[in-house]
Amino acid sequence: METKAKHIANPKWKNRSLDVMVLVLMFLWIPVSIDKLIDFSAFKSGILNQPFSNTIGNILIYTLPTLECTLVISLLFKKSRGFGLLLSTALMLAFTGYIGTALLGAWEKLPCGCGSVISGMSWLQHFFFNLFFLGSSGWGLYLWYKSRGSKAGGETTEGGSAKRQYEKSIYFNLKI
Repeated sequence: METKAKHIANPKWKNRSLDVMVLVLMFLWIPVSIDKLIDFSAFKSGILNQPFSNTIGNILIYTLPTLECTLVISLLFKKSRGFGLLLSTALMLAFTGYIGTALLGAWEKLPCGCGSVISGMSWLQHFFFNLFFLGSSGWGLYLWYKSRGSKAGGETTEGGSAKRQYEKSIYFNLKI
């Protein structure tokens, strides 16, 4: 007699973990984007003091707040959450890479164009702060992908197999 047990994990923990990651990211991106919009002149001068050309700076002045606001709105809605998580991961990867490059001594002057709480941090503290949020973004993206995959094929369609629906629950297959 052979007994096989198959257990399909309940995706509720993934959904709750994803919600927590989204909240964590909202605590970062909402104040950061609002700060740029409220004190746009300080943000603009901070960007133009960075060690790259003014052409790139002028592009970033308008692109970063737009991307950050788009990210916040995307995270709010479940249908666009994957895009928001992807954008958060990409921005945090770029920001963390920039700070890592600065810490390696790529430039002589190290002005920080960041606002709010982040402006009071050292470059090393800022690097670890960004690593935390990069990890949160990546983990959120992973959880979103996994929760999305667990919903695929959940309903049977006309002419479809009922077996797939049955396999989503816990069952025992007894072979004698």
